[in-house]
Amino acid sequence: MKKTVLCLIGVSVQTAIAVSRPNVVTAMTDELGAESAGGKVEESEPVLSFLNLKFGMFIHYGMSTYQGHGGWAEWNVDPKTFIPSELDCEQWAEAAKSAKMNYAVFTTKHHDGFCLWDSAVTEYDIASSDYKDDIVKKYADAFRKRGMKVGLYFSVWDRQHKIEAGRITPAKIQYTKDQLTELLTNYGDVLCIVIDGWGSKWGKSPTFEELPYDVLADHIHSIQPDCLVINHSCKTDLSVTQVVHYEATHGQHCPFDNSIPSQQGPTLQPKWFWRPGDEEGPLKPTEEVVDELNFANARTCNYLLNAAPNDRGVLDDAVIKRLAEIGQAVQLSAPLKSLPEMHPVHQGITATASSISGPDYAAQNVLDADLFTRWQFAKDDQERWVELDFGKPMTFNRVVCGEYRRGTEAYKIEALVNGEWKLLVKRQESIGNNVNATFADVTAQKYRLTILKASRPPMIAELTFITY
Repeated sequence: MKKTVLCLIGVSVQTAIAVSRPNVVTAMTDELGAESAGGKVEESEPVLSFLNLKFGMFIHYGMSTYQGHGGWAEWNVDPKTFIPSELDCEQWAEAAKSAKMNYAVFTTKHHDGFCLWDSAVTEYDIASSDYKDDIVKKYADAFRKRGMKVGLYFSVWDRQHKIEAGRITPAKIQYTKDQLTELLTNYGDVLCIVIDGWGSKWGKSPTFEELPYDVLADHIHSIQPDCLVINHSCKTDLSVTQVVHYEATHGQHCPFDNSIPSQQGPTLQPKWFWRPGDEEGPLKPTEEVVDELNFANARTCNYLLNAAPNDRGVLDDAVIKRLAEIGQAVQLSAPLKSLPEMHPVHQGITATASSISGPDYAAQNVLDADLFTRWQFAKDDQERWVELDFGKPMTFNRVVCGEYRRGTEAYKIEALVNGEWKLLVKRQESIGNNVNATFADVTAQKYRLTILKASRPPMIAELTFITY
């Protein structure tokens, strides 16, 4: 049946519906965002309930699954190329349950703009493919049947409809609201909307200046007041999200002293989306998943592990087996009775550097868990190091680091032990989006990253030391 498609020209924006949001957690310091107010944390039942779910499944599935590279799909691709032959959301849910997961988040629409439900405002959706069933509904029904909460992922950045930075119009905002309305009225209670491509560092994500946070957050809460808005923007700023989402594949990691309501999203397979060959592995080891889960849960942070269905629409046998193994090994911690008092991450730690390239590239930027800020050394610097002083001896066995702009060709990580720098990690390669390197337990007050070789001064976004 032919649908009425919204014209993206000349449509006025509806006034945002102002609603009280009791589920917004009040930040404790200015560093945590504009919601700052001194005193005790306002305990929010939806946020606390969310954190007590502890473990969930992220499910990346869509047009990208059929393009063979595991990353972002191209836009304006023929919907007929979306061809699941055995799609089985019941299998996904059974696998999640076997892993002792308590909720899931499913990609309803990624950056390419292809919708996995029959949207009334576009024909770039599942109804235009040869697979006619509503996959969002199948997903929601399957997980609810097994007692798990249902969350949805939604990308604001939409390459198909040119909803992107510098091109935001009232009509495009209305289009986005209309799709959110469909998702929030047709699929029952929604635990959370994980929103990507909005104030993010990648692609042509619309900024919060051209599409303010409250415009969409108030719209969401006008339909489902307890649905958490979890922005994937890689900021620890509670003025633009209700729960921080640490981007675990881009150099972010829940810090060792995190107290902010958070969620961390790593991948079980190498990429977010399935690609040919992934059926042979590799997969994240069970022990590593359990260590990461326990670390996160002990620090007010949920663990959302991505498991990507293959091009048939089912999880590979190896993924099914690994999730069951994880379930056998997982022992979830006791529920939180209240939210802890919040403070900025890496509190009391100081960073110094051999040089900075300008005032916007301070050493302290590697400590703020914000992928938009970064350290960069001066062009004529021959030492090229950034050093963290924890103020007292701290024991770590892992470092996570990422480049905002690549340039590193070799680097090393050291700790100052008994007055001498002890080598922990040394690699002749780029840092890239994400380094997650392990070493034997070491106790020191100072740790250092040195860039040994670079094609150009890189921008180092984060440097996080942790212990599993």
